Amino acid sequence: MSSPNSDGAGTGHFNGNGKETDHAEHGRDRAQRFPQMVSQVPMPPAHQATVSQVLSPPYQKLANPGPLGLLGFAVTTLVLGLYQCGVGLPNENPEGKVGPDQAVLGLAIFMGGTAQFIAGIMEWRVGNTFGTTVHCSYGAFWLSYAMFLIPYLDIKGSYGNDTRAYSFAIGVYLIIWCALSFLFFIAALKTNYTILGVFFFLVLAFLFLSIASFIETEHPAASVRVNKAGGAFTVICAAIAFYAGGSGLMIADTTFVRFPLGIIPRDDESP
Repeated sequence: MSSPNSDGAGTGHFNGNGKETDHAEHGRDRAQRFPQMVSQVPMPPAHQATVSQVLSPPYQKLANPGPLGLLGFAVTTLVLGLYQCGVGLPNENPEGKVGPDQAVLGLAIFMGGTAQFIAGIMEWRVGNTFGTTVHCSYGAFWLSYAMFLIPYLDIKGSYGNDTRAYSFAIGVYLIIWCALSFLFFIAALKTNYTILGVFFFLVLAFLFLSIASFIETEHPAASVRVNKAGGAFTVICAAIAFYAGGSGLMIADTTFVRFPLGIIPRDDESP
């Protein structure tokens, strides 16, 4: 394997004895001794030892962390959204005694939380302030949401028998995330229609789920209907995020398929 020298005047390589030699000098010497053989020596593709699915991946090229963050968010959000719609629950009631939240605990910690937070750190490495903030924020959201689901912490039990206080606290928690998601929506106006769709339906999902929590004790029947509406918006948001994450994987190196995102035309002269 070769690597560029610091002065840019040729490349160095390791010979059979493990000692580094000058590539240019070695080439000239070989050309003088075997002028007809040098041009016929087959050169193996670079970096195939990585067993990559990408043909000859550029050495030290930074990967796109967007698909990991979007898919981590999409998978976790889709599972929770289906449960919030009442799928598989007694009487299709997400607010009944058989709650859906525990089933999403693992995803919230490892996929939506850890994987997405790592994607946010990787976005920082490639200089994407927006991607860093968004992925790290929602990674932290899933990790914080998981805290409500860990029995040892018993956060709900700390409210005693005051169910209204607890549901109201959850409502405040969700409405703040609704406001943050709206901020992200505004910040993404020059990206593409797919990402805008993710934030648009996420804002609606947080809004309806927070309203359902606010009215849970005073208007339980209406709360269930509003909660299901929030779950439906959550599922739509997750489906769009799944598509957006998949788009980042549909690259020319690995597939012929493309997922267009709907790029928004913009003025290149804007500040």
